[in-house]
Amino acid sequence: MIRGFGSMCFHQQSRGRCGEAGRFGASSSVQCARNGAKRSRLARGRARWSVLLLLFLVELVLAAPEAARVAYLAVDAEGYWQVWCMESGGQEPTQVTHTAYDKSRVSWYPDGQALLVNGNQGELARVDLETGDETPIQLELDGMNDAVLSPDGRYIAFSLSTSGSIDDNNIWIVDADGSDLRKLTNKRFLQHDPAWSSDSGSIYFLSGRGDQAHDIWRYELGTGSLEQLTAGQLYHFDVAPAPGSHGEPRLAFSANRSGNYEVWVWSPGTEPRQLTDHPALDARPNWSPDGVSLLFESSRGGTLNIWRMPAEGGEPVPVTVHTAGARMPVWYQGGAR
Repeated sequence: MIRGFGSMCFHQQSRGRCGEAGRFGASSSVQCARNGAKRSRLARGRARWSVLLLLFLVELVLAAPEAARVAYLAVDAEGYWQVWCMESGGQEPTQVTHTAYDKSRVSWYPDGQALLVNGNQGELARVDLETGDETPIQLELDGMNDAVLSPDGRYIAFSLSTSGSIDDNNIWIVDADGSDLRKLTNKRFLQHDPAWSSDSGSIYFLSGRGDQAHDIWRYELGTGSLEQLTAGQLYHFDVAPAPGSHGEPRLAFSANRSGNYEVWVWSPGTEPRQLTDHPALDARPNWSPDGVSLLFESSRGGTLNIWRMPAEGGEPVPVTVHTAGARMPVWYQGGAR
């Protein structure tokens, strides 16, 4: 109490001296002016920082919904698999496409304002997220149903057979506008389901020989080199590289290594780690932008829907509740990294 009283008296005396500048002379007036200028500068500095903080918070709020958005496929009232969009927690599910054909795969353009959509019969279009307008992309070949856009928005990768056999696919690439078609692999049997690394420098894909072996391979765009990452380990599907995993990739995938299709996580040189353990089908894992969580499709509950779980393991929780089914979640990653 004494300390507080003294401090109060000191401030009162200081105000008194400044208020009585004429009484104590010009030097006191100068000192009071300096103190006033200092307080004014401090106030202006605080105001500038307040404005900067407000602008930062506004930018953060505006960016957060975009970074958290998820595109996925769900059955509409007409019975077609259509593209939908929601927040990562399942809020505000909104149907994006309405055209009368089944959609088979979806990927994000880097600006988050459009989606590349592939149809079951080879339809390929850029879809405006706000209006749902579809702009067809014409290729020299048609019939693919697993086309996916690179994170930097420059290329489209897909698998296709030019021999007429359904088990003779190879991996192809075109520029995002459909020009400059190139064949990347020339292997026998089935190569399919390409997935891009987050730096757009590598394409992971699945390669099967028609027996129980269905393995993960990687193609490096810069060198044209091919690398087999798994060998003869039953079926692997739905490979998904984690954000930021370039040289030593961290991959999520679905596999029947345990006798049932579950979600697994693996990096070369380590043992694969099983994340899910359920009699239902668990498949199509997709990473959150920070690599902390996974979305995946699951038939637990009797109907395919989208679930979420920590990438380090934990209890999955449902995200969608579409009565006719939802699948293939794709998190918006915020552009090329």
